[in-house]
Amino acid sequence: MVHKKTITAASLVQEGHPIATQAVPADFAWLRDSTGSETQTLHFHLENGCTGYVQIAWAYLALTTTIQTNAMFALPGQPCVFETHNGHNLKVKKDSQEYECKGLAMSWDKDYTKLSIKYTAGRLRSPKGATVTLEFVRKSDGYKIGDGKNYIGDGTAQHSFYPTGEVTAQGEVGGTKFESKGLAMFVHAHSGNIMPYNVGAEWNTVFFVGHPESMPVDERTTANSSTYHVLQYTTPKNYGSVSCSNAGFTDSNGLRAIFSNTQVEHHDLVEDKNGSGYSLPDRVVFTSTGNTVDGKSAKVVFDSKPTQRLHDIDVLQEMPYVLRRLVQALITKPFVFERLEKDTKIRIEIEGEEPYTLVGVAFDELTLMK
Repeated sequence: MVHKKTITAASLVQEGHPIATQAVPADFAWLRDSTGSETQTLHFHLENGCTGYVQIAWAYLALTTTIQTNAMFALPGQPCVFETHNGHNLKVKKDSQEYECKGLAMSWDKDYTKLSIKYTAGRLRSPKGATVTLEFVRKSDGYKIGDGKNYIGDGTAQHSFYPTGEVTAQGEVGGTKFESKGLAMFVHAHSGNIMPYNVGAEWNTVFFVGHPESMPVDERTTANSSTYHVLQYTTPKNYGSVSCSNAGFTDSNGLRAIFSNTQVEHHDLVEDKNGSGYSLPDRVVFTSTGNTVDGKSAKVVFDSKPTQRLHDIDVLQEMPYVLRRLVQALITKPFVFERLEKDTKIRIEIEGEEPYTLVGVAFDELTLMK
């Protein structure tokens, strides 16, 4: 087997230059330029306890273009709802300020500070399907590590983030109507000139929202919340098994620290009782190191124990037939495991400040391919 190199965006940053750069609206524009995949995703935690995301996914594989809408809504006391549907055609207006497919529309205002989302994909297919509208107002600039691109063999994979913003949501999921607000983050992901399954063999994603443990419960609000997010993946063996990571920490004032190095440790592996064929970690430790936006060294440690299993995605089963046949010839079992942890804690260490602990809720997504 010929082994190809992975060169990370972080490794290409010249000494003396900041490891991260500001992501501008152009970094969130649809590219759809080669064999590969692309997604636009909003992750959120709401005050009513609802956790979820909405996503438009584009892929061009084996001369076939597919558009998919994906959405997950986990309301307290209700079964988790996951919906994936064929979005048919993706219509993108100039500069990607507005774009839509069947059942999901997203549009930015002229300053790219407010994103409006209308999700109706579930309701279009079934009277019991989900319908939700969301409005996301970002609280900070966007960021990317280096120029945002990791070079994997002859292809690239890039991610840009709006790491925090207030979100309002209203809709109906599983027959339950709701209206609430909370915090969210927005991510644009793009891989070019490479099949999606060659980007990463294992992916770890976290989105945490919480408050200082010392803050009285009755004083905790969305406005004074902090967030921590991680998007880490390890390239396949034939691309060097290299870890590529992005992570950020925000407080009530916006983006506070960016981390280009996140170590992920899986502990207490247990054979999946649902029959995926994988062993899943009952404990995952994330250690992110980097710098604050004003140059101080910073570190976050998240010793996660995601006990609530939300949903498993058997990727092959959700794929259109032609793509499923192609991918199945190369990957046996791509699976996504989505879990939730409540009343969890993360440790923040910033140079010149007393370390402190945040307590909150974390969404955990683990993707495995073999």
